[in-house]
Amino acid sequence: MKTFLQHGSLTAATLTAILGLSSVLIAFTPAEARITFKAPAALGVPGRRVAGAARDDSQCFADTGSKRLTAIMPQANVGLTTVANPVLLFYVPKISTQAQLELVILDENKNKVVTKQYYKPSGKAGFVTIPVTTRSLETGKQYRWSFSVICDAKARSHDRVVEGAIKRIQPQAQLATQLKNANPQQLPYLYAEAGIWQDSIATLARLRTSRPNDPELKADWEALLKTQGTELAEVVSAPFLQGQEAPQLLSRR
Repeated sequence: MKTFLQHGSLTAATLTAILGLSSVLIAFTPAEARITFKAPAALGVPGRRVAGAARDDSQCFADTGSKRLTAIMPQANVGLTTVANPVLLFYVPKISTQAQLELVILDENKNKVVTKQYYKPSGKAGFVTIPVTTRSLETGKQYRWSFSVICDAKARSHDRVVEGAIKRIQPQAQLATQLKNANPQQLPYLYAEAGIWQDSIATLARLRTSRPNDPELKADWEALLKTQGTELAEVVSAPFLQGQEAPQLLSRR
């Protein structure tokens, strides 16, 4: 009888451990991730999240079978931000280090260039963060942007280009208070819940690069990129390019 009870106790403990492990694994899957992006209604502009094919890939793209240049943004092609100098995110494929990357910010009607920033690619493929550094965006204004891979500066028709918009807003008082009191890990969720894409993806990317092996952050990243209205599953598993692997700033004006 004693042997049976000991065996039963061991079995129960084993089952408890297995079930406990299962619950942890399930908690970290994208389907169960805590983050949910609530896209604002009636928000959208014409744009291009995924670049088309260039006329001659062989001169520029080191791997013509790789994923295409992709803007990490919702299908509405516009992201909201609360900051004067936001961060834009892109997936950059493996390209020649002789190419250049160009970010152009325009006013809403595309009549005036707000800023241009040029970068040298590292030749690595992955997610890159491009901060708007030269000019501060004004609250209440929407801007158009384009991000290009320049294969030949004398033949810009060979560029691969993605395009979208960004609008700076003033957060409502309740949200502003929540953001002020939140710790860094809470910020992506607060922004996502409020429909503020640009700040949500930027703060989550910052957390992921600082803690690359955190399964919870990995699950949230996957959930955010696969959520309805975003659906960027094709590039979700790409690495983040940091340090010397990230594009290096060449000039800005």
